[in-house]
Amino acid sequence: MQMFLSTTTSIMRAIYGEKRTYTVPESIAALKKAGYDHADISLWTMSGKGGVIASDNWDCAVAEIAEACATHSLPVYQTHGNTASGMEWDDPEYDWDHLTKTNLRNIRATKMLGGQWMVVHPMNLPRDPLYNPEKAKKANLAYLAPYIEEAKKVGIGIAIENMVDFRRWRRRYCGGDIFELIDLCDEINDPSVGICLDTGHANLAGVHVGEAIRAIGKRLRATHINDNHANGADEHLFPYFGTVDWKDAMRAFAETGYDGDFAYEAGSQRIPASTRESWLKYTADLGRDLLRLAEKRD
Repeated sequence: MQMFLSTTTSIMRAIYGEKRTYTVPESIAALKKAGYDHADISLWTMSGKGGVIASDNWDCAVAEIAEACATHSLPVYQTHGNTASGMEWDDPEYDWDHLTKTNLRNIRATKMLGGQWMVVHPMNLPRDPLYNPEKAKKANLAYLAPYIEEAKKVGIGIAIENMVDFRRWRRRYCGGDIFELIDLCDEINDPSVGICLDTGHANLAGVHVGEAIRAIGKRLRATHINDNHANGADEHLFPYFGTVDWKDAMRAFAETGYDGDFAYEAGSQRIPASTRESWLKYTADLGRDLLRLAEKRD
């Protein structure tokens, strides 16, 4: 079993105190220098209206990213597809055609980048008076079908991410219950469909991360590694800065034989350019220490 240290390219996107953002090729160069094994390309941040994935020359932009990965010997294992966020799921004016168009492109982009899995969020029905898991599952089977078909056509997989139950201030998300997500994956019953575990989402949902990994088992194909204080905020902290039990989580990865990316999905918006290089190396060193925990048997 071998996991590879990775992070979303969004870790480098914002520059505190400056208006410009790092380009993806700039991010890739920085991640390689810091000591990462792989890059998780955030296609989501490029998929909005006006984003490169929505443009006519989207494939040229993706080819430029692929060239940067090759130049810096930083392979891509997983990407993050487009999704509606927050209250967009309940917006009657939301542009579903745009979401579908960009995600079909993102699937092809993932293949162009050499990736094996594209992470997608399960869809959420408009606000219902009472959440119905069976109704949500049927809606997700229909929602995911064209993405699964396209992914199989180009030769990648779709990893469905666990979400968070935000029922205190809006209706719950499909997949907030880890067993609901497992049931959805098993209903699809296709080797090209698996689960992406977001450790922060699990912690927010009151799910013990190690036990979630064990329950998912061989369905686990991708990860979003982050921490929080389980207090209602999806903080996207680095490990040990919140309340996740990382020692048991790493033991669970080892027990289940997970051999994909250990991929951070953590924020960096307030790290200035002057300290970005040393900070980024620290995050990689932290990841290496965590991966060593998975190698221990005690």
